[in-house]
Amino acid sequence: MADPQIIVTDQANFFRVHRSAYVLQDIYRSELENIFDRCWLYAGHVSELRAPGDFLRRNVGGRNLILTKTTFGELNVLLNACAHRGTIVCQEARGNAQSFSCPYHGWTYDLNGRLVGLPGGSAYGREARNDSNLSLNPIHHSTYRGLIFISYVAPEQDLEDYLGEAKAYIDLICAQSESELEIIPGEFDHSIRANWKLLAENGVDAYHLPFTHKRFLEYIDTLGGEPSSHKRIGKGLPLSGGHSVIISGPPSTGRPIAYWSPLFPEWMKDEINRRFRALVTKYGKNRAEEIAHANKSLFIFPNLVINDILGLNVRTFFPTSFNAVDVTVWGAGFSDETEEERAARINGLISFIGPGGFGTPDDVELLESCQRAYAHAGIGYNDFSRGMSPGTQHHTDEEQNRAFWREWSRRIGAERTRAGSSESIPSVSTERL
Repeated sequence: MADPQIIVTDQANFFRVHRSAYVLQDIYRSELENIFDRCWLYAGHVSELRAPGDFLRRNVGGRNLILTKTTFGELNVLLNACAHRGTIVCQEARGNAQSFSCPYHGWTYDLNGRLVGLPGGSAYGREARNDSNLSLNPIHHSTYRGLIFISYVAPEQDLEDYLGEAKAYIDLICAQSESELEIIPGEFDHSIRANWKLLAENGVDAYHLPFTHKRFLEYIDTLGGEPSSHKRIGKGLPLSGGHSVIISGPPSTGRPIAYWSPLFPEWMKDEINRRFRALVTKYGKNRAEEIAHANKSLFIFPNLVINDILGLNVRTFFPTSFNAVDVTVWGAGFSDETEEERAARINGLISFIGPGGFGTPDDVELLESCQRAYAHAGIGYNDFSRGMSPGTQHHTDEEQNRAFWREWSRRIGAERTRAGSSESIPSVSTERL
């Protein structure tokens, strides 16, 4: 099938994506350049850098970075590559240090990335240490509500403009507590043999829950949950810039703040109720219920999902090839939680998200099944038409996925047009199949 239109829609009744988008190498290369090199990408959270000298080593968008907190409390993001020969200078995943030394030739850098140690420096001339070209490359960065984002090019929009309507839902998640949102130490890393866009779609897909995760819902029932609560109501909202959110309830799995369920110990019931009353006092009943009694899955284009469901977790994913993606999941909570509350939150998180949980293995198997079906040719179209008929909108619809693909097309299609490619531009077509 030569040069298929990637997206085919009549804007009213159907929306389909050609499967070649998941398997073509040239599309993958274009995504790296026009999406992952140009969008704001999540890199970490300020709670992971508490003391001066704290650092994190992170792989973000295919590049190795160092996030540091300087002696004066400033946040820096540096490319983890020696200015001399490009060797990785920070080997540890996290820690506290005053400098980073290259293991190859001993060049040493401070927390701002400045060259402070140069063995045999006289051979380089007197001004070598003051040459900015011999410093670690700084990376554009900004924060919102403690979330650290980076951009590899000078951003066209500042971070708040980029987040747009998604900011309101980050604020809603942070409103659960007057204390600080924080990342729980440790993370869950895994890889999936599937295209990264399948995971982007899955992150805001409520349609698959009763089918893919049937075992989990049956497990909830054995704990005394109410089966009717599986029949959630809610809405899926496309947001600006390809972002989206699903809000649904009632939360059959419970929420640490502030909706008790049989998944939690009996002793937590009074404390959860107390927290809800405090939210009602501060925000009013309607806002408090939106904060505490509604599941929220927030997708930030291109590769960040914040799930505020049974637990609170932050997930990023980066492609390593057209058919492989690396995934990292961090648990999150609030700094005023007791040890018992934090343990209950972690237990709830790993029961679904973790490597032995009810959710992640199911999702991985089915996403890899999709990729195997596409093989190398990507024949046929995936359908994202659910919810396009007037009056049928529901949180299990696919408008969230359509929002993703429209932004994807805008970023990939525009660049390919500028480049003058003779190949089919992956933009929206109104032709019928």
